[in-house]
Amino acid sequence: MKNTSRTISQSQLEYDIRKLGVSEGDTLNIKASLGAIGRVDGGAETLINALLSVVGDRGTIVTDSFVTCYKLPLSKKDEVKISDAKTSSYAGALANAMINHPKAFRSSHPIQKFAAIGFRAKELMRAHTADSYAYDVLRQLVDTGGKNLKIGSDEKVYGVGTTHVAIGKLGHKQKRDNLGINYKDENGDVKFFKVNWSGAGHGFNKFMSKYQAAGAIVSQGFIGFAPSKITDMKKTYEVELKELSANPGFQLCSNPRCVECRLSWSFSDKSLLGFLIENIGDLSIKMFAKALLIRFRYKFLL
Repeated sequence: MKNTSRTISQSQLEYDIRKLGVSEGDTLNIKASLGAIGRVDGGAETLINALLSVVGDRGTIVTDSFVTCYKLPLSKKDEVKISDAKTSSYAGALANAMINHPKAFRSSHPIQKFAAIGFRAKELMRAHTADSYAYDVLRQLVDTGGKNLKIGSDEKVYGVGTTHVAIGKLGHKQKRDNLGINYKDENGDVKFFKVNWSGAGHGFNKFMSKYQAAGAIVSQGFIGFAPSKITDMKKTYEVELKELSANPGFQLCSNPRCVECRLSWSFSDKSLLGFLIENIGDLSIKMFAKALLIRFRYKFLL
């Protein structure tokens, strides 16, 4: 039995990362659960240093560092929350360690910010602005040989970084609460930005068997105690385009009582009436109210 209480060093992380198949010069999109790795000596900063050591001077590591946005119209409390380059992320310890790393660059998108360190970091982050698609950084990685490194189980760390790119390419639309944020642009001026993309993620793990069949999963193993995998981002994107072109609802979860999946998409498979008839005995008051709200805000769903 593995001693999961032992402390994991940087050298051990480097060994595990290389053994998994990360190579010098790789551009990696990192999706990681630090807790799944185990007790890392030095925490997220040590993981960053290990990754940078393995990819070398010509390599780049990227992670999402998204920030919280708020329901519209903005309340007085939320109006004073201004997003900028140093705004902390809800995406976890790795994201926030990346933001604060002395060699990091962060994109200027108001909400779906990314952070990167390494050879391509400045180039990738400079191109991602308020005028860009929210997941355009990942699209660039798809087009330039990027790999996704997922550290943590599929249940703990969702997706492989490309499904939102496919959803955007296909133009699939989701109706949900209006959200936005005030932010500082490159000149320090405060402006307003409204969410203009779709995607939930509840069913993204359904693609895993499809990736496997298409050879998109490059390798699998462990980093520390975390089950980990490398995927080819171009190949996972191609799988998603194929599946979502044929069946837009493939990316939805399998829970028949999930209001967001069953009702909020333009291709959702249920009307409000059909949904309520099927689930009336199982819905909480909160979920029932959410279903009604979606119906009366977005009439096309009936």
